Amino acid sequence: MSKGLSNLLIVAGGVGLAGSVLWWHTFYSQVAEFLGATGPLPTECIYTMGGPCGMMAGVANAVGASGYDPKLFWVSFALFVIGAITRLLPDGSERLDYQTKETPPKEPRL
Repeated sequence: MSKGLSNLLIVAGGVGLAGSVLWWHTFYSQVAEFLGATGPLPTECIYTMGGPCGMMAGVANAVGASGYDPKLFWVSFALFVIGAITRLLPDGSERLDYQTKETPPKEPRL
């Protein structure tokens, strides 16, 4: 895989991760404000929809708001990891540090 594509995957994954964290923070800040809750936002809701995270997102979707969905987080994370792994792999265009020894041609036997 080319380094350019690897870099693109890394950047796309990073932008998607930043976007998902921003979406999560915006959504759960509004939920906390609406409920009058204080304290830290539920960080487990960045990557899971179980329990109260799913319930809050479901209620928001039912009333027409766009509830946070961790699918963006997971897709972005996968793109970032795939890009990072393929960036580390040789793409075949680099010169190898080793080369096979050339053997001199053998004289024909008579």
